[in-house]
Amino acid sequence: MFIQPASAHEPNTFTIIVGEGEPIPNNVTGQVLFTNDSVWFRNVDSRENITHQIRLDIDGDGMFNGTEDISSGELYSSCELDENGTKVDEECEVIYKVLFNETTGLISGIFHYEDVRSDGVVYTGRLVVNKDVHTTNVGPDPNYSTENNDDESVTHSDNNRQMLIVMSMSAGIAAIAILMILSRPTPLHAEKYRELISQQEE
Repeated sequence: MFIQPASAHEPNTFTIIVGEGEPIPNNVTGQVLFTNDSVWFRNVDSRENITHQIRLDIDGDGMFNGTEDISSGELYSSCELDENGTKVDEECEVIYKVLFNETTGLISGIFHYEDVRSDGVVYTGRLVVNKDVHTTNVGPDPNYSTENNDDESVTHSDNNRQMLIVMSMSAGIAAIAILMILSRPTPLHAEKYRELISQQEE
């Protein structure tokens, strides 16, 4: 409802679920990811002997095995812990974290990735990372897409409908209250009414 001035972008974490099917969401585009954000690929595929590997095409050549490309290594659905809560195998990972900032050199652009399962199945997707030079959003971006996660658009629609209902009810209650106040005689009017009645009786 109100246009906000330009403001600094607070770093956010966006989680992509890696499971038996394709990643959810597989594509993240539009005004969702910005410089200094991070994407976490979380493996929830608990099937026996199935691991996942996330590989990102950093140099944009369409391949995922270049010297500039990055890989998660094997991701497991869980890691065994000892009695102190420490991982038994230090190299065991469930989440692959990709940071988009000046330190990693991944600042902005379109990054294609692939989810390679140990059974040979491969899924692909892309991440669009925007430069952090934007004003605070005043509404949903028309380019926003998570493609295989349609429930989010339904949630936004429901929230907007609920907001309109609440605002309408508030306006109605306020109008009724004003009418009640205006229709009720004030003490001054009541006193003048009594004087008038007295004069007529005399």
